[in-house]
Amino acid sequence: EKLINYMSLEKFCQSCMMPKDSDLFKAGTEKDGTLNLEYCNYCYDNGVFMKSDSICTAKDMQEFVKGALKEQGVGKVKRWFYTIGIPKLKRWKK
Repeated sequence: EKLINYMSLEKFCQSCMMPKDSDLFKAGTEKDGTLNLEYCNYCYDNGVFMKSDSICTAKDMQEFVKGALKEQGVGKVKRWFYTIGIPKLKRWKK
């Protein structure tokens, strides 16, 4: 809990927590093509979330990201660390 408070969450996609300084990060887009710098293009494109809120919760996103990281060979502790803050991101704080 305290660890997340020290991290600046603005440095991450506000849906999946991908670091904005990652080579994989590309900003999402609005319907008019303008960039939305809060979300990555994997989560948000053309003005909509790729996985709608009706079918995707913060816990679902955590599990999805953990699975993607596992496929990349990321260890269990790092997978936990990279996903623990997801419920605190803008998309999920309601």
